[in-house]
Amino acid sequence: MASYRDELEELRFSPEEKAELTRRLTAGRSETKRRMHLPYRGLVAGVAVISLLLGAAGAASLAGVSPAFRDFFGITDQVQAEQLGAEQMDLVFADQNGSGASIIVKEVVKDQERVYVLMDFTAPEGTVLPIPEETADGRNFWLGEEEGDCSVAFYGDEDCTQRVDPRSWGWGFQAVEAPDTTDQVIPMMLQITADETLPEEASWLRVTHLSNLWALENGKEVRVLEGMDFRLVIPIETTAEIYSFEGRCGVNLNGTTLATVENLTISPVSIAMDLVIPNGAAYDAAFEAQGPWQMYVLLEDGTQVQTRFEKGGGVQDVFHDANGKTFFRADHVRFELESPIDVAQIQDIVFVGDNSLLYGAEESNAVIHFQFTPHYFRNETYWNTVNSYWKQQ
Repeated sequence: MASYRDELEELRFSPEEKAELTRRLTAGRSETKRRMHLPYRGLVAGVAVISLLLGAAGAASLAGVSPAFRDFFGITDQVQAEQLGAEQMDLVFADQNGSGASIIVKEVVKDQERVYVLMDFTAPEGTVLPIPEETADGRNFWLGEEEGDCSVAFYGDEDCTQRVDPRSWGWGFQAVEAPDTTDQVIPMMLQITADETLPEEASWLRVTHLSNLWALENGKEVRVLEGMDFRLVIPIETTAEIYSFEGRCGVNLNGTTLATVENLTISPVSIAMDLVIPNGAAYDAAFEAQGPWQMYVLLEDGTQVQTRFEKGGGVQDVFHDANGKTFFRADHVRFELESPIDVAQIQDIVFVGDNSLLYGAEESNAVIHFQFTPHYFRNETYWNTVNSYWKQQ
């Protein structure tokens, strides 16, 4: 197997660049701030929360994964539903200002860097709700303050005294198909995305500044209801298996663009990583011409689970020398799986145009860079006791 220094040669780093990269990789991740995800909006929560809790969280029930989550995550059978690790709830929050509106948090899914909250918003009796326009990202009703902004923060305790936010994150509402369009209930999904792995202590989510109900009508954002005050405190524990790996390996993205994968994390619904990029301008040009990058997960039974590439909130980290010359940069990226998987059944993570050569995708004598093996990505628990394919090797 090629060593990491061999991979650096392939990526054409100068000696100074290689020295700086080695320093960075052994010293740990930079504390450089990253931009928020687009099109999500920025979040900073700094107010106390007092949630009026009328209901109680129910026990997790994987068998009852909602139709909304089944559709969103591409679930077609009960096995996939069980891998999702959804927590079913009936947390009821009333409008603190007494309008009669309420929010019921129905279901929560959390993976290594994203939280999905399925909720029902019930408008006050007598409210006439418009029929909103469809949008490209599915958002037609959403909650927030002016221009739809709300505040979100992560905590380690239910009383929200131990704040454990990641460095940066973003949010957005997505439309959920309503089973009954004649009642006062609007199903919504709130999606929060961090630009890195969420802190292990992040077990509670606080959402505030939900004062207005918005809709899109005739291309304009219209405030349907205003003057409300919702303060949600939501448990975000998950039963899904999530694994993080130390180490790194080169990769030839789409068979055209060399980079290095590090900070790899795997969940039943996504694979996230940092891409260390030696030449940002060349990478961006290649992505414009060849992207998005293609990758699938090969399971032990031969199933190929396809993914959708998602770029994080802009450039993650940029490293310069004393004269301001860029050595390299690191972008945070995420691959969403088309359906949930059992992470114990992964045989390989396959980048099309690179290690897909091993599986007959192409006939070529090209060098294979990426290898999802214990040699490159270290996690003793995963390789020795979880992954069934590698336990047999």
